[in-house]
Amino acid sequence: MKTIALITVGLIWISSLIILIISLTDIYPENNFKEHRLIIGIAFITITGLLKPIYKSVTKKDSNVGGN
Repeated sequence: MKTIALITVGLIWISSLIILIISLTDIYPENNFKEHRLIIGIAFITITGLLKPIYKSVTKKDSNVGGN
């Protein structure tokens, strides 16, 4: 369960990073993300900020499974 959760969180972060890179560069000249650069940047910062508490909660639950 822990591995699936961490892989899912990682894939979400990597996909948001790819969207951020596409929106901030001219890799694809006619992309839909170009008009919403500010919102995508704020969303990426928010997702990145939420990853630390999610990671800690997943690892904390797993470390308490066998202990008291």
